[in-house]
Amino acid sequence: MKAVHKFRTAMDVFLRWFCIVLFALMILVVTWQVVARATVGGNAWTEVMARFLFIWQGLVGAAYVIGEKDDVAMDFLVKRFRPAVVKAIEIFAHCVVGGFAVWVMIYGGAKYIESTWNDTVQLLPFTQGQIYLVLPITGALIIIYSLLHIIEVISKTVVDPAEQDVDLDGYLEEGI
Repeated sequence: MKAVHKFRTAMDVFLRWFCIVLFALMILVVTWQVVARATVGGNAWTEVMARFLFIWQGLVGAAYVIGEKDDVAMDFLVKRFRPAVVKAIEIFAHCVVGGFAVWVMIYGGAKYIESTWNDTVQLLPFTQGQIYLVLPITGALIIIYSLLHIIEVISKTVVDPAEQDVDLDGYLEEGI
């Protein structure tokens, strides 16, 4: 279990820094676009590059957010069930997310990449297919995170919420 935790931590750190670098590059490209427009008449490639950096940053960032479990979850109804049922629903939800990643992002992304691999991107030395390699990459990351979440849920012991002690001091320190 320690190896899984180490792997996940390393993946989290890498993705966090990768997103930071992509965001910084996007800021630099857009800043250069504004400066160039005001001074030398503009550079057309900056708009296209900013768009593709935004796509990569958004999709890789989405995988990171799923890994951190900071994505949108409406669990107010689910939490009313018994802990064993909640555990089953959590596993099912992670399977659905993983299934979406396989079907839409990996399979659909591969089909899209295949059909656009030779389409050149105007003003950049890339093809559309190369730009959209982010789809299966992000799909694979989401699958890995879904599997890690399933392992985490399975390895948790089921505790009845009525039996848990409430740490009021902790709530006060956090400033509910």
